Amino acid sequence: MTIRDATENDLPQIVAVHQRAFDGFFLTKLGPNFLHQLYDAFAFRRGGVLRVLCNEDGRVVGFAGGAIDPDSFFQGLKKEKGFVFLIRSIPGLLKNPILVLKKLWYAVFYKGEAPSTLSQAALLSSIGVEPEMVGKSLGKKLLADFEEVVHSRGASSLYLTTDKLGNDNVVAFYIKSGYKIESEFVQADGRNMLRLIKIFHGASNE
Repeated sequence: MTIRDATENDLPQIVAVHQRAFDGFFLTKLGPNFLHQLYDAFAFRRGGVLRVLCNEDGRVVGFAGGAIDPDSFFQGLKKEKGFVFLIRSIPGLLKNPILVLKKLWYAVFYKGEAPSTLSQAALLSSIGVEPEMVGKSLGKKLLADFEEVVHSRGASSLYLTTDKLGNDNVVAFYIKSGYKIESEFVQADGRNMLRLIKIFHGASNE
């Protein structure tokens, strides 16, 4: 198994892994073209990070994506590519435009404010592994690699947001990996969320 930066040729495989790993989730329902646009941004926009885990045959079996400076990254993404994301989400918009627009905003452009007590906090936005390979510690390897990469690129900590309810296994995974629950918040759509953070060794609160 190898982990490396994603390339353009990896994007179709990343999208396919996402669809299988997050079957039935909101972003998955928006379709492969939408997901391709999203992961293209993580891979090639300034400040984005997209890492892939490949098996011995070179097939992508997992990925982790996020941003070094999430505020700047998502503000730029919204300004430059917001219309493109809307076009990509047309199938969902036709079914329920108000709900989709609201969920689209929170799913793509809002990941919770960076913890105010920390500077240089990177964001882990998405991490997924082929369902057939769950239980082989691949998620742990991807997470450790992502932490190392963002730290090497100037981040002093890493945070993520995840559902508070019905999500015990995921929360436990991050806590076991050294993350702490920094805060709780409720999105405008009523979704209860947790924000977890990990301060890298040698970094300190400012």
